[in-house]
Amino acid sequence: MTVLYSLAARGVSLPQLVESEVPDGACALLTAPSAYHVATVRNGECVTPIGPVDLTPVYEARFFTPDREVRWVESGSAVLLTEEERAPTPIFDRPLPALEAVQTIDGTYLIWGSVGVHTAGWASLRSNRTADPALPMAHAAKGDRVELRAKEYVVVDPEHGSAYVAEERLVGFAPHRANGAA
Repeated sequence: MTVLYSLAARGVSLPQLVESEVPDGACALLTAPSAYHVATVRNGECVTPIGPVDLTPVYEARFFTPDREVRWVESGSAVLLTEEERAPTPIFDRPLPALEAVQTIDGTYLIWGSVGVHTAGWASLRSNRTADPALPMAHAAKGDRVELRAKEYVVVDPEHGSAYVAEERLVGFAPHRANGAA
């Protein structure tokens, strides 16, 4: 059995959260009314290959590493998800009930486009149909497809015995390797 632990926070600003609770190297998905940014956290800032992201218009954010995810919404609510039991912090001061998963499932989301250029830890994707995002990735070869990896937590309803995915945690970007015949 795998246990997913959660801590919650209220009344926290996005800059405060990034500076104190998000580790360097975490990937950031930042949603604003006029833009969607994929960034990485460095020294308490969210940065892209062209520089820091202005967090003022961001109304939803997800930060993730292979071992934890932090989610934040504009109302100032945030949650930390991890398989490591952690003590509350000044920001994440409310423990939530642990989720006891009977199974975990590794999932992937295929990202549109293929790697055009990979430099300085960023893979720039190319596509005729979408904007060309840059994704923080340690390794990617030209022409590679890219996937966003996730981990799903399956629990069993105690009353009815039905199994369902109760939570999903993002874990990182990686080159996509097709299974089976193409």
